[in-house]
Amino acid sequence: MKRYARLPLSSAALLLALAPATLAGQAEGQAADTPLSIGVIDLDAAAFGSPAGQALAQQLTDFQQELAAELQVRQEAVRAIELRVAEADSLTVDEQRVLEREYQDALTAFQRYQQDKQEEATALQNDGRERIRAELAPVIEAIQAELGYDLILNATSPIIILFSERVDITPLVIDRLAAEPPGGS
Repeated sequence: MKRYARLPLSSAALLLALAPATLAGQAEGQAADTPLSIGVIDLDAAAFGSPAGQALAQQLTDFQQELAAELQVRQEAVRAIELRVAEADSLTVDEQRVLEREYQDALTAFQRYQQDKQEEATALQNDGRERIRAELAPVIEAIQAELGYDLILNATSPIIILFSERVDITPLVIDRLAAEPPGGS
């Protein structure tokens, strides 16, 4: 399993991690005239259909809703200061400077908050991808071993020209993920 330790959940990376070791092991014991056995999976569908994928989708939805609400509150606070600055004609020069500084500080804080939340969202996505990868990899490996696939391709990869529905293992992966208790087997 160590070969998956640093791979992000990308179709090419997962396939490249699975295929070389699998093909090397299969090729050693196979006769040259034995046809290859190929499985096809829609990694995106399997990822989104997995319990970890569904949990990530819910986490991201909740995060976005909370962020939108908080951004609206913060943006309204900045607008309120902006309105005070626009109506500051009757204030002294020093009072106007203080108010403008308050506006600039509020605007900077708003922008910093947005940036921090973007970084938090990225970390949430990366953590979720790692959980999905950890959930998918052993299931795909087990199916590969059980069904004797020499190669498993991603159905959505642009390098696939044609594949038969007969080799698509996506529903099998999703069924196995749904059958396993949360947290792995």
